Amino acid sequence: MNVRKSLAIASATVALGGGLALAAPAAQATPASHGGAAATAAMQCKQHKITVPSDRGAVAYWECHRTYHGHKQAGTQIWVYDKKADGKCVYGTVKIGGWRHTYKACPKGHNVSGARSGWHNGADAQVIMSIR
Repeated sequence: MNVRKSLAIASATVALGGGLALAAPAAQATPASHGGAAATAAMQCKQHKITVPSDRGAVAYWECHRTYHGHKQAGTQIWVYDKKADGKCVYGTVKIGGWRHTYKACPKGHNVSGARSGWHNGADAQVIMSIR
């Protein structure tokens, strides 16, 4: 797990930590498998949360790892929450190997719910939260 927490306000980035209790529905708890069970080792998943010590927003995600045809792969399922009507958006960026995607929740009340990255070659996923 490689987690970087960031909050971008007025061109300044401040690393902040905290905790938030977010629960994913059991049926959506892990990224989808792409078959090939004979070539895939056991998949291991763990839930992580990123938040800031305020009511601005939050990111929660599952990160899973597997070995597929001898390649280490990671996949995520992410939830991004915008919790404040301040004209700013909450972003959750996932990086796995050379793959990268950013999910955006904006305005307040608009949330990204359980978006799946799919499997990508890389031993770890990096998830970054920003508000801007």
